[in-house]
Amino acid sequence: MEELLRMFTGTLAREGIDCEKILSAGPLPKPWDLPNGIAVTCLPIPADWPYMAAVGRCPNGLSERKDVRLLILLLVGTRTQGGQEEVFRLTHALHDTKRMYPLLRRQTLESFRRTVVETFQESTGQPEEKDPSAIASFLQQAFHLAVASCCTCILFFADAIRNWRAHMEHFAGMKCIVISEQDVTVSGENVLSLPILSVSNYSEHRLVQLRSAILLALSRNILQLNEKVCCIGGLRGSERLDSLLILSVAEEYQVLFNARRGLIPKDVKPEVFERLVAIAHEVALEGREGHPIGAMFVVGNHERLCAHYRPLVLNPFHGYERRERNLLNPFMDETVKEFAALDGAFIVAGDGVLEAAGVMVDAPDSSSVVLQGGLGTRHMAAAAFTRAHDCLAIVVSQSTGQISLFRNGQMFPLTGKIIG
Repeated sequence: MEELLRMFTGTLAREGIDCEKILSAGPLPKPWDLPNGIAVTCLPIPADWPYMAAVGRCPNGLSERKDVRLLILLLVGTRTQGGQEEVFRLTHALHDTKRMYPLLRRQTLESFRRTVVETFQESTGQPEEKDPSAIASFLQQAFHLAVASCCTCILFFADAIRNWRAHMEHFAGMKCIVISEQDVTVSGENVLSLPILSVSNYSEHRLVQLRSAILLALSRNILQLNEKVCCIGGLRGSERLDSLLILSVAEEYQVLFNARRGLIPKDVKPEVFERLVAIAHEVALEGREGHPIGAMFVVGNHERLCAHYRPLVLNPFHGYERRERNLLNPFMDETVKEFAALDGAFIVAGDGVLEAAGVMVDAPDSSSVVLQGGLGTRHMAAAAFTRAHDCLAIVVSQSTGQISLFRNGQMFPLTGKIIG
């Protein structure tokens, strides 16, 4: 890495920075490893540019690290806004095996230089903004189709285009809901007075985010069961809209509703339901220490549920203050993921307090539950338990990573298979 830093001697001198002084101050930050034998070191520099990069190839590996094939040094300017974001996009791209393969194969020095330039430009370049008139035309036609189809709501996925606010005028007079993975408010204020839902997309399939978005809108009573929705979106950051879907909420989600019980129990806060879904996605994607794990979360009125489960292990949450074991506390995430490896279910109160982990739920008359083939005891217990009691359950499959919601004894997949 020292040799790579010396490549910037002239550039740093123009910024009033002595390269040799940096080297004499001590060792450079320890590099961190990426897939495919790539080692990266980030060095903050008091400069006005976002970042500069030097790349060194090691076809035969380093003397002390035979597995390293590519060394990358990033000088990150600390006096510019947006630099950290650009570095994040770059390091995310460096994980892409397909994109990095040309840098790892044997080639001449000149072709290697060209490949480096092409790879880094592709990794950090912003998508070209498409013709605004084409987007406007698409939205006009979408609005006419929504009206003709008796839709009562527009569901708009804002991550596809940066300037999405300028196009909201096309939907004047119709209820709109904005969906995004980002915080799309301005200085904490929703300047358009639209319902804005933050929904992470944990899948390559766009319909997964749509399904989660509608469930979230239903749980918050922004959408009603009798509504018809026009969904508009495109690939994230593509600056293009290419998808339009019209669906009836009742036809798609009727299985989850019960005239007496509703979508979620009355005792359960919507934000607790949202947090459970997010944690389930993290458990499905990350597992624990590299191994896939399954999990089951039961949420409802604990006073009514406590007589219908029994512990398999000592309760790890017993004796802690309620605020310390609340799911809405961000410090609880790792604790929940750690205890997810236990056999049994989590019991969560409607306000988000974790009451127990590693419990066996009493699933009466589970013999009459009919589920698709390949599902195990967690799914069977969740179906039987939610049919017998006013609660809901979220199950993560250990074998496939699929996440399913159970309500009124019915199963509703939130994602497809994640593992395998």
